Amino acid sequence: MEGTLGKQMTCSIIIVTYNSSSSIEACLTPLLEMADVEIVVVDNDSKDGTAALLKERFPSVTFIALQDNIGFGRACNIGVAASSGSFVLLLNPDAVAPALAIRTLVEFCEKHLRAGIVGVCLVDPSGLPLQSMGDRPTVVRLVLEKPIEWVATRVNPSGVLRRTIGKYCAKFRLPHVPERADWVSGAALCCRRQAWNDIGGFDENFFLYYEDVDLCLRAGQVGWEVWHVPAAVVFHQSGVSFAGNVNYQKRIYYANQRYFFQKHRGPVVASLLSLAQKLYCWRQSWGHSLL
Repeated sequence: MEGTLGKQMTCSIIIVTYNSSSSIEACLTPLLEMADVEIVVVDNDSKDGTAALLKERFPSVTFIALQDNIGFGRACNIGVAASSGSFVLLLNPDAVAPALAIRTLVEFCEKHLRAGIVGVCLVDPSGLPLQSMGDRPTVVRLVLEKPIEWVATRVNPSGVLRRTIGKYCAKFRLPHVPERADWVSGAALCCRRQAWNDIGGFDENFFLYYEDVDLCLRAGQVGWEVWHVPAAVVFHQSGVSFAGNVNYQKRIYYANQRYFFQKHRGPVVASLLSLAQKLYCWRQSWGHSLL
């Protein structure tokens, strides 16, 4: 980017941390090379020294220390309210966004005036593709995606099979050109501030997970477009803040998933989802007991 995104435009980068001391330095370092952007870090009462590290090594970053872990969406809303850029980039602390990726997102928004939310191509540290976008969730789709995901992630994750599956299921898509999407991942999501204001930011009833899906669907409901831009590549190592506590992570995921379906599909469908979650957890426990 050579130090600038353009004199007529500013991008605010919002990062919410929680026990992110092992990853936040790698996240922030490439961002500090960019002029005409502001960086706001909101810390959800980390216990691993994240706050001290930020104050010592990154004094130029706007830092907001919270006294409790209030959740990702609510903390993001606080960060966005404290920023001023025409574009807002929400970035996970375990993600590394090269300057070129951020420039690509902003330039796309400048050329597509109805693009309210734009997502990136997420890859893991080794370069293998991660889920970057998705279709509007349904219970049937969630059930069918489980066996498909098992196959797609084990048989040549970026090869012909995955590309074939991706033609019919956005979760596994590997596009080469920008395309419209129902939703894009909040791990690295660029939102036009006007769109953010129209939507009202994240629904703070989501503690973590599915707030990005909800945000994108609400953007579409008020006339904004959601796009996935594969040329903007961001590296992501998910789950760092949970420190290997997979069971706790799953409980939060399932609870927010149920709230999403309750909100968008109603209580009957949410009950069906709850049953499907219980059956899936039982199946996993039963399978492990045979090993």
